[in-house]
Amino acid sequence: MKGKGIVIGVMVVFSGLSYLGYKRATDLRKYLDKTYGRKKMDAVGYAGGALQLAAVTAVSRGWLSNTSALYHGISLIGSTGLLLTAFYHEAMAPVLVNVIWMGMNTVGIFEGISNMQALAEMSMVIG
Repeated sequence: MKGKGIVIGVMVVFSGLSYLGYKRATDLRKYLDKTYGRKKMDAVGYAGGALQLAAVTAVSRGWLSNTSALYHGISLIGSTGLLLTAFYHEAMAPVLVNVIWMGMNTVGIFEGISNMQALAEMSMVIG
């Protein structure tokens, strides 16, 4: 039941934030354009893509587990960058995909942190 509660909570939060972002999309884009400009927003997207690739590479090479909080954290930051640049350029399909991806990563982080085995492994790494 604990896992279902996390999933439902993340779905509610991400749905609410997505709705608010959608309703204020024009104002948010104007703010991003005025504050950061196109070049910086594109750089955020490239950095996000690089982090996503790094996370997947780390899992495929065996450097990280696909259930580790670190993997999900790196992937969450990467998908946030991709989301921001997709939103800025009004590419709604990638926005939706990245919102879902961010939700899955958030659930993975919460489940990874609450996993006692993961905490034990982390304490061994730290010392």
